[in-house]
Amino acid sequence: MSEQAYKNIILVGGGGSLGSVLLKSLLSEPTFRVSVLTRESSKARASLPSTANIITIPDSYPQDDLIRAFQGQDAVVNAITSFSVAEQLKFIDAAITAGVKRFVPSEYGLDNNTPAAQELSPVFKDKGQVQAYLRSKEADGLTWTAIACGMWIGWSLRNNFLGLDYSNRTMTLTDDGTGKFSTTTLDNTALTLNRILLNPSSTANQIVFTSDFATSQKELVETIERLTGEQWQRKSINTKELIPTLKAAWEQGDAFAGYGLINIGFTQGDYSGHFEPVQPVRNKELGLPEKHLEEVVKEALAEVGHSKF
Repeated sequence: MSEQAYKNIILVGGGGSLGSVLLKSLLSEPTFRVSVLTRESSKARASLPSTANIITIPDSYPQDDLIRAFQGQDAVVNAITSFSVAEQLKFIDAAITAGVKRFVPSEYGLDNNTPAAQELSPVFKDKGQVQAYLRSKEADGLTWTAIACGMWIGWSLRNNFLGLDYSNRTMTLTDDGTGKFSTTTLDNTALTLNRILLNPSSTANQIVFTSDFATSQKELVETIERLTGEQWQRKSINTKELIPTLKAAWEQGDAFAGYGLINIGFTQGDYSGHFEPVQPVRNKELGLPEKHLEEVVKEALAEVGHSKF
């Protein structure tokens, strides 16, 4: 373990589907003293573990309250929902004022710095702008690390993402379903965070790319069918026709359209979600356990209660 390991960690969004996994992992590391920042209206507060220090502030995240919460913290880890990522700018400003050393933004996806990704989805654009803001603040003494981990197969099966509709045994392919995307399990994503905070000097001011393996919708549904002996129905979307429709719906306030654009970003294959050909994947450097498609799919099927697993 590095002598420069961070000790005081505060997590924003610790009650969410990702944040709860990150929180469990942070609490498992004895080096860390973990706090969780939560809003007054949060329904997740009651379920947060007592081993974490809970700091509650008003829903509007007042700057003075953020600064007080961040004082004495070595690192701020943000796991807020994708549609609220632009709010992180005020968190970054507060972190600088409070003297925080490292900021980990709510990233956890594809490479949000590419023009194609930012043009496709407002969420990707917001995440890219947060990274740009962090880069602009490096001279103020705040370092940052973004984790780009691709997509989580288990989470996607539970939440009808990547075209998966488990209840109806249906896969909706993006175009022909052969677009490749990188994937990392939630456990390895959380372990990546721990390793970054334990050895921060090697990851300062950069994106850390992880991928257990890359797959496609076609390969994924065929693997599910082979392991379960079930036949899944296939549907498909035409991205050239659908993208303008989804963008127009998003402008009218349709959050579901936002998820549709994010899904296309991961599954179409041309929006920087396939790391292996173009980015340095750092699983081995970080000491992440190796994962393989069949193993991860079996675990995902067990999580959704399939009788064979």
